[in-house]
Formats: sequence, C-alpha cells, structure tokens
Amino acid sequence: MTVAGEAGLLELMAGRLAKDDLTPRAAELVLAACRGDAALERTLAGAPSPDEAPRERTDGPGQGIFVSEIRVRGFRGIGPQARLPLAPGPGLTVVTGRNGSGKSSFAEAAELALTGYNARWTRARHDVWKQGWRNLHQNDTAVELDLVQACQVNRTTIRRQWAPQDDLARGEWTQDDQPFDAGRWHEALETFRPFLPYSELGTVLDAQPEDLYEAMHRLLGLEAITEAQQALAEHRKRLAEIVARPHDRRERVRAELLASQDERARRAAALLGGDSPDLDAIADLALGAEVGSGTNLLHQIMDVALPPDEEVDRVRETLDLALGAVTAVATANAQDSLRCSEILRLAIQLQESAKDSHRDQTCPVCDLGRLDGIWLGKAKERAEHLARAAAELHEAADRLDLAVGATRALCVPVPEVLTEAQGVLDTTTALQAWQAWEDCVSIDDPVRLRQDVFERYTSLVQAVDQLKSVAREQIERRDLVWRPMAIALFEWHSQAQQAIADAEVLADVTEAENWIRKTAATLRSERIAPFAKESQRIWQRLRQQSNVDLGAVRLGGARNVELDVSVDGVSNSALAVMSQGELHSLGLALFLPRAMVDESPFRFVVIDDPVQAMDPSKVDGLAQVLADVGLTRQVVVFTHDERLVEALRRLRLPATVWEVCRGEESVVQVRLADDPVGRCLGDARAMRIDEDLPDALRAELVASCCRAALEAAAHARFRRERLGRGVPHAEVERVLECALTTRQKLALAVLDDLAEPSKLLPHLEEVVGSWAVDLLLACRVGGESGDLDVLIRDTELLAGWLQR
Repeated sequence: MTVAGEAGLLELMAGRLAKDDLTPRAAELVLAACRGDAALERTLAGAPSPDEAPRERTDGPGQGIFVSEIRVRGFRGIGPQARLPLAPGPGLTVVTGRNGSGKSSFAEAAELALTGYNARWTRARHDVWKQGWRNLHQNDTAVELDLVQACQVNRTTIRRQWAPQDDLARGEWTQDDQPFDAGRWHEALETFRPFLPYSELGTVLDAQPEDLYEAMHRLLGLEAITEAQQALAEHRKRLAEIVARPHDRRERVRAELLASQDERARRAAALLGGDSPDLDAIADLALGAEVGSGTNLLHQIMDVALPPDEEVDRVRETLDLALGAVTAVATANAQDSLRCSEILRLAIQLQESAKDSHRDQTCPVCDLGRLDGIWLGKAKERAEHLARAAAELHEAADRLDLAVGATRALCVPVPEVLTEAQGVLDTTTALQAWQAWEDCVSIDDPVRLRQDVFERYTSLVQAVDQLKSVAREQIERRDLVWRPMAIALFEWHSQAQQAIADAEVLADVTEAENWIRKTAATLRSERIAPFAKESQRIWQRLRQQSNVDLGAVRLGGARNVELDVSVDGVSNSALAVMSQGELHSLGLALFLPRAMVDESPFRFVVIDDPVQAMDPSKVDGLAQVLADVGLTRQVVVFTHDERLVEALRRLRLPATVWEVCRGEESVVQVRLADDPVGRCLGDARAMRIDEDLPDALRAELVASCCRAALEAAAHARFRRERLGRGVPHAEVERVLECALTTRQKLALAVLDDLAEPSKLLPHLEEVVGSWAVDLLLACRVGGESGDLDVLIRDTELLAGWLQR
C-alpha cells in the first residue's frame, strides 16, 4: 500500500491551483504552506522563493530498517543490563511475561531511544506517571536500540544514557560514536510512527471527538494534509490581530503619556497626537536614544571618568622614587662640590697647557702651591669623583622633572557637565574638589605637589562617587516612572510598524486560507482512502464472531471521526455498540495499515499488550492478522496474556516467543519460551536435580509440574478439536472452566466428556498402555513411590500422545 508523500501533495495542490482563479501571491502562499513552516515564513517575509524540490524520504533514516536488539540498563523495571535479541527481518516475535516482569520496559525503552519520548508519559494527566523512570536498584541508566538496514552490512546503534544526577530530559543521545541527528528521523517518526503502546491503543477510540480526530491523523499519517491549512489559519489570525491592535491601543497609550511630567512622556504624547506618527522618533524615545535634557545630563554625569586607580598609583610610585633619588644625592655641600669640580677642571686645563711649554705653574688661587705632575694626578682623580657625583645629581633632577610632569598631567580640567548640570542636581562639592585638584598644576615645589595632588584626588573621588550616587538615584527614579510608559510605547510602536507591513499580506493570506479550506476535505478523503480500505480488510480478520461491521472511515469537517459501523446490517454509533475488545481491535485495524505503507523507512512495528479485553475469538483473529503482517514486516508484540501464544501454536502460525523473567534486585532474564508443556517439563527437570530441596518436597514439586504439563496438553487438544468443529470460543472456555481436576481435564481431551472421568483410566490402559494409568496415579500421590526420572519421562510421552 502506498500513500502520497510531500511531492504528491504538492502536485495535487499545484494541479488544483492551476484550475482555479487565485492571485499569484495567494497561490504562492498555498504552495509555501504545503512545503512547511520555514517556506511559509520565508514567503510571508517577502524573501525570494527558491525552486526547491520536495524533501525526499531518503534524507531521513534510510529505507528497510529492522530492529536487531534492544538493551536496557537501570530503566523502569530493569536493573542490570538485559538484552532482547530480535531477528532483523520480516516475522512475528511475541515477548511474554507476567505483569511487572519488565517486558514493557523493553518496549518503552525502544520507543524512548528512537523518538525521545514515551507516549504513555507524554499523554499522562499527572506527573506521577512520569516519575519512577529510573530503576531503584541501578543508578546508571541507558537504553540502546540496534537497527539494521536491508542490504547493508553494518548496524546502527542508537543509545540514550543518563548519569545518576541527570533527569529524564538531560539524557545523552548518540548514534554509534557520532551525535544523533534527530532532525533526520523526526519527520519519518511522526508520519510512520512504528510504536503502538497500550495506552495509545486505548486512547484511539476512548476519547473526546477532537482527541480521536487527532489520534486518527497521528495513526494514519494525515498531519501533512491539514498542516498547510492550520498554518495559514494561524497566520491569518495573527495578522488580523496585528493590523487591528494599534488602532485600539493608540489613544489609551497617549492618555497615559499625557498624565506624566517626564519630558520624554510629553514628547512621546506629542508624536502620537499626529495623523501619521513618526515611528522612528517614537522608537528612539522608547529605546532611550532620545532621553530628554535633564535625563541626558544625568547620564553624562554617570559617564564622568577619573584617571584609573592603577594609573594614579603608578604616578605616585614614580614621583616617590624620583624624590627619594634627589634626596639621596642632593647633600648640603652638593653645590660646593659642583663648583669645586669646575675649578679643578679649569686648573687641570691650565696645567696641561703649561706642560706643553715644559714649565710648572704656580697655583693661580693661592699663589703658593705648584701645579706639577704630582698635583695633576691627584687633581684628575678628585675631578673624576666630583664629576660622578654631579652626574648622579643631574640624573635625579631629570627623573624628578619627568615625574612632576606626569603628576601634573593627571589633573585634567573640570568637565563642563558639572557646570551644565547645576540646574538638575547640586554639583558644588564635586566642582570645588575638581577645581582644587586641577589647581595643583601650578604648584612648583615637588614635595608639596606630591602631598596636595593625591590628597585632593582622594577627596575628588569621594565627591564624584557621591555625585554619581545621587545622579543614579535620580535616573532610577525617573526610569521607574518612565519604564512602564516606554514599554507601552515600544509595544505600540512594534504593533504599528508590524501592522503597516502586514496589512497587505493579510488579504493574500485570507484568500489562500479560504481556498485551501475548500480543497482540504477532498484531499483528506483521497489520502485516507487506501488506509480505510486496508483497515476494513484487517477488521474482517479481527472481528471473528462479532456482528459489528466496519464500512467507510472519514474525517469530518468538525474535527471528528466518522465511522460507518453497522450492527446486524443496521447503522449505529461505533462507541455506543462496541465492546472494549472490539474497540481495541478497531484501533489495531486503524494502526496496522500505517506499518505497511511502502514509503515508510521502518519495516518493523512494536505493539505493547494488544490482547487485553479481547475475547478468545478476537485473539485468534489477532494471531492471524499479526502473522499476516509478519510476512512483510518485523512485528514485535509484548503481552502478559498467554492466549496469544496459545492461539499462534494452535493455529500453527510461525512466531518466535521470548519469555521475560524478573528476579530479585530487578535482575531481568530473557529466554526463548517453550510451549506450556515443555516449560512445565523443564521446571520439573530443574527441580529434580536441585540438591537444596528436601526429598519429599522435591517429589511433590516434580509431580505438580508433571500434572501441569498434562493439563496444558489436555487444554490444547480440547481447544483444537472443539474449535475445529466450529464450537464458539466462549462455549469452549466455559467448559474448560468447569474442569477442576487433572482427570476431568484429561477426560475432556480424551473422551470429550466432562461427566464421566471414571472411564478415563480404562480407556488409557486400552489405548495407550498401563504405564499411562500408573503415571496418573504417581502424579496424584506426589511421586513418592517411584523414580522421578521415570515420572518425567512418562509425562513427556503421555503429553506428546495428547498433543498428537
């Protein structure tokens, strides 16, 4: 069975548009809506529409996908990791287990790993259903799903895992060793969802009409047909509201602005009073670009900046070092040393000039000493010492000059805003402190400069901080009054601006919506037709002895589902006449066709507990339908009801049966299930070799298992023969309920008569042999008088005879 994909929908819409007289803009909107929200948004925004091809299904997760294994750890009822292996190909697999065994945990884990959510939790009315997802005995939680694609060697492992502290929404989702690309899977999972949990099966028909309508869309993959109509309707409502909203709010906003004393509010009210308000000016006011004279001065005061503290500290440190250096070299006789150095320099020059004439000079100062060679050596040594001292003094003086210059550079002029803002707030203290600090540039004494600059800077910082604090309070006070008006003004501006842009678009959207509403019903009927036909065929298999007949399935225009249901040929309401089992069967009939759609990339379907509320005849029909679907699809069914497995075996339908068992500490084991007879005999053999059991208890338990094996074989034979003769299921089950003892059950199977169990033993002795009579006696007394191995062997022989 095939359905029209996105490409088919676009072709249908384009063909109908070509026959109708629609404006080009409206036709473009219709096609854009069919392509999806992104294309519609792009068209509404006026962006050019590229000639984009419809999205191909192959962009999704691939084709022909089967499940090869489900692994679960620390999730729901499963503690340590448990594995459920599945044959990755067409066929029917049934997973059985008692309530609480953990079988549904596998189904929900597979759904959570692939879709990111669980249908039962998503639709739960109370949060209590969403709690308890983490197993009590295992903090480390992970669910993994192995997928195999037809004709591909490699498998894909999708896993979702949670650290002990994570909540359910924070699980890490990966595909193999790469991040899981949920976008590639989302569309296919929504359109061809392969999971049907019991909660959804019960909700399909037991719901409000609109809920049932949505469920039909979800089950049959019809969302794409109405998405375009819904998207256009939503945009039309939004645009209509946007266009009308500014006219309704304009005078109310203006009245609020006129009642305020804020200069910005008065300016905004004047702008709104014009016939064509200046939207740009209104936006500037609302966003604070135009803040008014007083408020602007307050903001300028907040922007007043002093030299950074680190720069002030650096200049102070440099000045202190320069002053220290000058103090170290500027001693009391430093100037005498400098003059003495100059005299020595001149005397040395005089002596050296006299040396050229080969005569000594008398000291020109004292006229007593002689400037000879000995004096010259001593004089040069002393002159070098004095020159070094003079160089250190000059260097210290230069450093001090640079430090003083840097210190004076800190004292920037008083900002003009301190004078301009006198009418807004009192800036006298800051002005005086700043002027005193600026006056430091005229101080010549470096020591005094050092003291006054930094003392006045500290006072200035305190004054400026205090001024900014007052300015901040006034800004906040003004903004507290202005902010609600600015928000209201900006909201009106946004509405007015959007209304101008969308007024012309509204007419085109309305035209497109009206057209698509008229054609949606026809398109919906065409899409649902193949599903409805397949649903009718499946229902005929499921109904068995039901007198309810299913006709056409339609989706009504009032968001309800119309089912043509007749009882004994008379039309009637489906929900009024169907039992719960029939409703579940109908839900399956509506769901299974979706699993067989050729366009679906998934070749598997997972169904959780579909047997509940079904009578035995419906179970037979379900077994046949599931086996039929299993010819082309991988069908995995989870159930605690043994009737489905029994029906599959009785009808000789191919199926793999797994049994889920849960032990202490949430240890879950999965094993291939034998038929009931084989399982009882297996338990008997296990107890036979259990050395921990006392002999008497071992004998009684083995005998009990042997009796259960014989009773299971008798039930299977009686059902097969009675149902084969056309006896109704209800009558067969009623007779079985009347057989209470092992002999009564064997009498039903062998003699087809419950009233005469006394004839059973003679008949068995004649037909089977005396060993069969001895076996029944041994089972009755508990196996105390015989060999347990012989008891088990003879039970297997007699059960085999009954089954044949």
